[in-house]
Amino acid sequence: MKAQRSVRGVGCRRAAHAAVLALLLSCPACFSFRVVVPPDPEDVVGTLAIVRTHPGDLDLEKPIADEPVSEDDNGIHSLVKVLQVNRPMMLQWHWYSPDNLRLRSSKAVTVNAKARFLAYFAAWDTLPRQYYAGKKGNWAVVITVDGRFFARKEFIIR
Repeated sequence: MKAQRSVRGVGCRRAAHAAVLALLLSCPACFSFRVVVPPDPEDVVGTLAIVRTHPGDLDLEKPIADEPVSEDDNGIHSLVKVLQVNRPMMLQWHWYSPDNLRLRSSKAVTVNAKARFLAYFAAWDTLPRQYYAGKKGNWAVVITVDGRFFARKEFIIR
């Protein structure tokens, strides 16, 4: 008789486990997990390109790639496209020669002064020919936002 009792006990336990499992599987909506979704990133560099074509002549909705530049070009433009902007930003460009000297800094420009949400904005600065004529080599432009580093682009003047 003892053997029958233990068989019944195992059968009852299995039935109880199966009933609990069936209950859990039939009610998956009973469980909830709190997940913190971070907000979309703000002030993301979408494009940073060095071009010789005036940026006002480019279709800013399309991808923009670097263009080869030479010392014979009338001006070199650093174009930045910033995504997800919802605050005012003060931009400034700093141009560095091959010998790592800062040759020019642009005036600070305020963008989105009314603090509206912008899916993107594009802005650029132009390095006039007088700064790079006769100075072939590896150049760099650094963009700051509110006086802090934002982006850097290296390029070659041939």
